[in-house]
Amino acid sequence: MLRLAFLSLLTLAASHLTAPASEPTTVTGLYQGVRIIAHRGAGFEFDENTVEACKHSYAKGIRGYEVDIRLTKDNHLVLMHDADTARTTNGKGKIEDLTLAEIQALRTTRSGVPVPSVTDLFTWFKDKPEVLFLLEMKTKEEKVYTEDRLAIYCRLLDEATRNLLPSGTYHFTSFDKRSLTIMKRLQPDVPTGLLTSTFPTPELITEAKALNCARLSVSLDATSRKMAREVKDAGLQVSLWPIKSKADADLAVMMGANILCTDVPGDLVGKESGNANVKSKDAVP
Repeated sequence: MLRLAFLSLLTLAASHLTAPASEPTTVTGLYQGVRIIAHRGAGFEFDENTVEACKHSYAKGIRGYEVDIRLTKDNHLVLMHDADTARTTNGKGKIEDLTLAEIQALRTTRSGVPVPSVTDLFTWFKDKPEVLFLLEMKTKEEKVYTEDRLAIYCRLLDEATRNLLPSGTYHFTSFDKRSLTIMKRLQPDVPTGLLTSTFPTPELITEAKALNCARLSVSLDATSRKMAREVKDAGLQVSLWPIKSKADADLAVMMGANILCTDVPGDLVGKESGNANVKSKDAVP
């Protein structure tokens, strides 16, 4: 509802933006300082949460990637959004009930590529210091991620990021406040983000601040320009998701987003790079 209402104002707002007479009037200037992140590597353009998806986005010039991380039965971290493998692979069964060997024997349904471990992904990007990963920790289900299992998960993620990724190339995000707390303790200098699919209420903003988060990541349909401003006024950055089109992207920047987490990063190539050297107080590190 909010999205439809705001989209109806987008053209009107763009028409009032000033620009040199020789240039078309657009909202492109509003992308100053905004970071474009390929959601699940580029979920609409390639098999989500695969090395190939991130490589696909990298080849198009995108330098930011969001991926989802789960823990296998035999204590390996792999990329997978869903708890079950059925939607995205030719197999079935929950990631947390399968071994790494069982998972890596599967193939994705669209392109037939393997389900990667974090080691597979990080190894490919270890010599690329210009990238940024938003590493979503899929640990919200407390019956599955007990305190002991969560401790193993966080230890392995701590080791993998320290050993394989250049400093400054990754942030931790989650719906799970427990994992954010642990990772902030293990790597206090690494930014974290609290994810929510609900409205960014004052209470939620307070929680994010208490967790020492750098940002609040909110569903595009669950916020407004006013709410985004309140988040930023509290000293937090705003990440909006899922961005499924150019229209969504323009809406998100009009709302004041610092980060666009998009399934179609290829459609936004040039938006970010055209403003890459412009300094902004809201720029994402």
